[in-house]
Amino acid sequence: MIKKIKISAMFMAVLLVSIAFVPAVTAQADGLSSVSSDHKGKKILEKTPELKEIEFTDTTTIVQVGDMLISFESNSNYTEAKMELKNLTTNEVINFNYEVSQEAGKFKTDVYNEEKLVNTITSEYNPIKPGETSKLLEKSSGQTNLARGTTLYDWDGVTFIRGSGIKYKHPDYTTYDAYDYESFYINGNALTHHHINKYNSAAIAGYAPIVAGAVIGYYVGSVVGSIAGGLLAALLTSQTSEALLDEQDCIWYWESYTWAPVYLAGMWRTVPLYFRISSYTLWNSLGISNP
Repeated sequence: MIKKIKISAMFMAVLLVSIAFVPAVTAQADGLSSVSSDHKGKKILEKTPELKEIEFTDTTTIVQVGDMLISFESNSNYTEAKMELKNLTTNEVINFNYEVSQEAGKFKTDVYNEEKLVNTITSEYNPIKPGETSKLLEKSSGQTNLARGTTLYDWDGVTFIRGSGIKYKHPDYTTYDAYDYESFYINGNALTHHHINKYNSAAIAGYAPIVAGAVIGYYVGSVVGSIAGGLLAALLTSQTSEALLDEQDCIWYWESYTWAPVYLAGMWRTVPLYFRISSYTLWNSLGISNP
């Protein structure tokens, strides 16, 4: 089994350079990690990194999540911004700059790292403006009615729920005696099913999409978090975005037990063979169906 590598805060935004890139696994893993049958199909409470809000204004967001300090600042017109990610353990720093312009009713964001243009994002919402994440989530939430006519079914050995009022398919709260205020995971046959509590999800929803992506990425707790953070920054503001929050205002994500190295953003990184957040499968190299 290839051992999971805990994320260095340094890597949280590296893959903003490749927001639209879905990697292909180029090396074989050692095989599916084994999970004790005693732990499969059970809710296991999970201690997530502490999210601490240090400063939050119309133009400044400073938050600490685990050992990473995120410092984000924009001008009053939300046309320019910078984000510094600092690893408080190693003091390593990564800086990104953003320039936003409007074209044909949409926002074009140029992303710079070390004064080099590394990516361009086109989005429906301004990714550097606080509250845009919440606006999008509220828009999606308002289109959802109370759950009725739901159906339970099995996926990856875990009981899922789907139907009217269910924003996206996820493990059934009632089956696992689970609550929105808990952070927990459920081990399936090939995947770990993670749930982020509603308090942290609510805090994240208030940040600018770029910041929200970095925070959610860190919660994954591995190098893949940097990929997720970059992708979420785009997904949160894309024209086709759906709710990241479920009907209980919580976020779910899935990762495979099996990980393998891929060559990504100029480095070999260890990532899961399957990774999904909410209704978005970021990649699937296991060849399994989506829920």
